[in-house]
Amino acid sequence: MLRALAAGICLPLIFSGCGKPGDRAVLANVIFVRGNVVFDNGKERARHSQSVTTATMLSAGGRLETSPDAAAALSLIPGIFIQIGGGTEIVIEELRVWKRGDAMVDAMRSRLATLRINRGVIRAFLPDAGSGQCELKVQTDLGTVAAQRGALVSVRWTNGAVRVVCVDGEVHWRSATGGRVDEIPEGYFQDHARNAVSSNSFKPEPTPVSDDAGAQNDVATALDAAAAFEEFILRVRNAPAPKSSHQ
Repeated sequence: MLRALAAGICLPLIFSGCGKPGDRAVLANVIFVRGNVVFDNGKERARHSQSVTTATMLSAGGRLETSPDAAAALSLIPGIFIQIGGGTEIVIEELRVWKRGDAMVDAMRSRLATLRINRGVIRAFLPDAGSGQCELKVQTDLGTVAAQRGALVSVRWTNGAVRVVCVDGEVHWRSATGGRVDEIPEGYFQDHARNAVSSNSFKPEPTPVSDDAGAQNDVATALDAAAAFEEFILRVRNAPAPKSSHQ
């Protein structure tokens, strides 16, 4: 679905307080929309949702929702991409980068994006490129998924249960009740049900994707998303520089 992305679209990194070194908040870019996708910024006393387009800039604190037949793709921070499936609701909790002053080469010291998924499915792709720490956290009522640079992961939250599928890279799960942090190996998934988490009496073990048809479908969809994001990155990298208005 993402292969309809137009060539030459640029992904500007938008900073709050541009020109100041160190810790900065950023805005997420929308790079693909299909169907009805709405966003509210969460800052107004009475929220007013707006339709999302590729010109929409998404800020931390805002809520994004897709209709059952809709989909969207975002660049949360350079190096952190997500694809959002139909019938999904997420809240963007945090989008931050830490820079080495105003350096232009290897400028990113650390990148962090934090989301909350209230329902639906997202696929996250963190290309193994660049320098410094790069992490995505996806929070649910049952626990938090943490993915590092190089990861490809699917997070599905439906019917009171969370399914986390690690397609590639380093992915961890921490239960909302605390305790240990579980690593989910490549090619494995974990299911976390509300009743099991609340009782704290069951610690699910990773299950091979090959054992479950639904998990295999999640892997295939995530791989398609990653391939489309890689194609998009290549298009942006090869896009001609904008012409000066003085020429």
